[in-house]
Amino acid sequence: MQQIQISEEALPILKAGIGFQKRLLSMKAENYLTRLKGFEKKFSMESDKFLKNFEDGILGDDAEWYDWLFVYEAYNKAIQKKRILDGLSL
Repeated sequence: MQQIQISEEALPILKAGIGFQKRLLSMKAENYLTRLKGFEKKFSMESDKFLKNFEDGILGDDAEWYDWLFVYEAYNKAIQKKRILDGLSL
């Protein structure tokens, strides 16, 4: 693990910025999850199954599939970034 040095006066600013990012990522993830649940309900399919079917070419090229793919990937990225921030120790 790499360490960085931060001055005492910069630490509260950094902590506040990280806290803000964590809250923002939580809100984004919650929004994306709500949208994922909407797709899952509409198409009676879990997102993991959708992804497999989409990647296997079973679903075709309808624009709505690409919307679902975007939301699925955005949700996972938001969760991944939040986990990284949660793992920071300041």
